[in-house]
Amino acid sequence: MKLHKKLISLTGLALMLSCTNLYAAGESARDIITNAYKYIGSMDSYAFRANVTERVLEKSNKRIVSIKVDRPGKFRVEDKDSLIVVNSYLNNGVFTMFDRKHKQYAQVKTGKGIDGTLDLLFEEYGIIEPLAQLIYSEMYKRVKFKSIKYFGTKIVGGVECDYIAFKNGKVEIHVWVATGDRPLIQAYSIIDLSTEDTSRVDSTVKWDINPHISDSDFIFAAPKGTSKVSVK
Repeated sequence: MKLHKKLISLTGLALMLSCTNLYAAGESARDIITNAYKYIGSMDSYAFRANVTERVLEKSNKRIVSIKVDRPGKFRVEDKDSLIVVNSYLNNGVFTMFDRKHKQYAQVKTGKGIDGTLDLLFEEYGIIEPLAQLIYSEMYKRVKFKSIKYFGTKIVGGVECDYIAFKNGKVEIHVWVATGDRPLIQAYSIIDLSTEDTSRVDSTVKWDINPHISDSDFIFAAPKGTSKVSVK
């Protein structure tokens, strides 16, 4: 099954944050990002849509990622651009990935909740769900900082945000977190400086904290003419 390899480049943020060596001190910034992940993890159900732009040299690729989460054991992800549409479902211990273009799907029984499933998919199959860091319920426990820099407040999409930046080797990570009682991540950028062909991923997120969610959102029914393949 031809899986969308760009999922890994986009959602590596969740893994990078867990081993980041950051470039300036700031306890308040440390609290801001920790509280943001705690808040996301505390929500029982929510949905969001992210506009993602990947840039390498003169080329760019725009994607839309739509996600629904219903804790403790359900999520749905749709990742699409002009060429592909990949849907992923977790429904109480059964994970399904469906490639609409190639009309193929794969399933695996994880027997786990959301966090355990995301870990299993990566460790056993090398699959990283897009924007996984915004799906984990305990992402705040995975973030370990040595240093962090705070750049003050900025307006992102009409929302006042705290602006924080990290650095991991030759990768820079910039995060904008809404101020106030709902510290949701509104945008982030990942800049890879490891080669001359500098690449950058910019994402803006629109949250729906009171979405209409039903059990049927997480049920996969294979369309006619679709074939089942190994998740590997």
